[in-house]
Amino acid sequence: MKKLALYYSFDDKTRRMAYSKEDELKVDKMVEIKEVKRRSKFNTVIPGIFEAMKLKKPEIEPLGVDLNEYGTIIIFMPLWGGYPAPAMNSVIELIPKGKNIELYMTSPGGKSIKSADNTSNEIQKRGALVTKYVDVMVT
Repeated sequence: MKKLALYYSFDDKTRRMAYSKEDELKVDKMVEIKEVKRRSKFNTVIPGIFEAMKLKKPEIEPLGVDLNEYGTIIIFMPLWGGYPAPAMNSVIELIPKGKNIELYMTSPGGKSIKSADNTSNEIQKRGALVTKYVDVMVT
């Protein structure tokens, strides 16, 4: 079963963590998620956190990969204010039915208490199965 890893990283921390796990997780392909409208540091800190809390879904660039070709999709998801970065809400909407999803939630505190159940539930509503959920502290 082929494995795809998706990640979004504004400050490079989640990207570094994702690539550090690539061999261990036997990832076949890594894809970076990019928002169409690039964020400045200013509109990430305060507005971005409020967008994350409200589960906003900004437009993201095409992934350039067919998600249906992979049995497992690993998502490295940074938390902003305890909630998935807005770009990751857009990714969740793209998950095909029947996929196994492994979530790695990255944050400075390493805890996703505020969003763990909601994120898993949103993925399960898509007809996918969350098979792993890991909180990761990134500094």
